[in-house]
Amino acid sequence: MIALLAAQSVLAQDLWSLRYRVELRANYRNSKEQIFPLKTPFPSDFLPVGKTVGSMETVNAGRHSELSVAQLRLDAAYGNLFAAHAQLHAQDKYRRNPTSEDRQTDADELWLRFGPRPDFLERPNGSTIFLQMGKFPKMERQPIRLLESYGLAATSFNRFEDVGFMTGGTVGRNLYWRLQGTSGNPFYFRDANALAGDNGISELELPHPDPHLKSGFPILYNTETEGYFLKTDHVQFGQGLGYRWQNEAQTFGFDAIAFHFRRSMSDAETLTGTFYRGDLHFLHGVFGFGLPIAGRMKEETGARIYSEWHGLTVIAQGTKQLVAGLHRQGEEVESGYAIPFAHGILQSIQPAVRVSALQNRFRGPPQFVAPSVWWNWVKIDYGVRIGFARNIDVTIEETRHNIVAPRRLKLPETLVTLRVRYGA
Repeated sequence: MIALLAAQSVLAQDLWSLRYRVELRANYRNSKEQIFPLKTPFPSDFLPVGKTVGSMETVNAGRHSELSVAQLRLDAAYGNLFAAHAQLHAQDKYRRNPTSEDRQTDADELWLRFGPRPDFLERPNGSTIFLQMGKFPKMERQPIRLLESYGLAATSFNRFEDVGFMTGGTVGRNLYWRLQGTSGNPFYFRDANALAGDNGISELELPHPDPHLKSGFPILYNTETEGYFLKTDHVQFGQGLGYRWQNEAQTFGFDAIAFHFRRSMSDAETLTGTFYRGDLHFLHGVFGFGLPIAGRMKEETGARIYSEWHGLTVIAQGTKQLVAGLHRQGEEVESGYAIPFAHGILQSIQPAVRVSALQNRFRGPPQFVAPSVWWNWVKIDYGVRIGFARNIDVTIEETRHNIVAPRRLKLPETLVTLRVRYGA
C-alpha cells in the first residue's frame, strides 16, 4: 500500500485547495390525515384524554411551511493524496432521526481520506488505493437525488452515514473494490414520508399525552449512528465490488456495485430523542408483544447501478436484508431527464419519477405497537426540479402509497422545496 501511495504522489499537484458551500432549504408540505387504530392494550393514562385505543397517525397532517435545512459544507484537499470533508447542519427537520427530539445541530459527514477515490463515472488513469476514516456515506448510496424525498429502499437501507474505516481502490480504470469496518447503523423504525414521526419521545411518559407530532406509519430502517468514533463491540464488516465505464464523448456511462454487510446486533442501542432503544430492544415490543425474532445476526446483500445518457439519469437499487431472523427486501428505480435552457434566469427543467417497494417476509402479533412494519408497500414519487440562475432551484413533487394493510390507507404528501446554495 505504501509503495502504491508513493506512486500516486507523482500525480498529485503540489497545491492545497479549499472550498465551502452554504445551503438553505425551505419547504411547503401538505400531508393528508390518516388514523389507524391499534390493538395494543395501552393503559388509559397512556392515551389522550377521551381516547380508548391507541393509534398510528399521520405525523403532521395539513399544510405547513418550514425551514428544513441550514447546511455548511467544507472541503480541503492536497492534490489527490489527501482530502478532508465536513458537512454540518442546523435544523434539518426532515433528517431528525429517530424523532423530532433528536439533535438539531450535527455533522452529517466528517471524514479524512488518504489517496484518490474516483467518484462514480470518473475513471483514473491506472490502479489506485485509498484509506478513509470518519463518518461517511454508504458505499452503495446513490450519488445524486433527483427529488428531495426518499424512496422506501433508500430510507430502509442506506439513507444515513456510518462511522468507521473504509479502504478500496481501482484495478485498472474500470474495476473497483471496497472493504470497510464500521459501527453499523442502529435498527429502528420511522414514517416513510418527510417527517420521521415521534415514537418514544419524553412527552409520552407523561399522563394522557397528546404530542403535536404523531407516530406516523413506521417502516423498519437503519437510522443514523450516534457519535463520530468507531464502536468496536458490534463491528459491521462490508465488502463491495464495482465496475464503471464511460464513453470518450462522456455522453453515456454507468457505475454498478454489488455489496454485502454483516454484523451482530446489540441487545439495545441508546438513541437521542426516544426512550425506545435501537437494535433488538424495540423489536421485543411492549407489554410482551414483540416480533418473531431469532438470533442476532443482521445481514444485507444487494446492488446499485447509476447511469447517465445525455440528459437522462437512471438509478436502480435492490437490497435483501436478514435482521434477527426477519427477512425483508426492497427495490427502487429513479429516473429523470434534464432539459437545459440557456436563456435568462431559467437554467434547466428536470422531470423525475421514482418507484420503490418493500416486501416483508414476516408478521408480528396484532398487538404490536406498529403493525405497519410488516405491511408490504409500494411508494411512487414524481415531480419536477426547476433550476434557476445563481444556484437556486425549486422542486415540486407528489407522493402516493399503495399499502397492503387491513384497511385502505391513503398517505399522499405534496412537497415543494426551495433550495439556495452559495459557494463551490
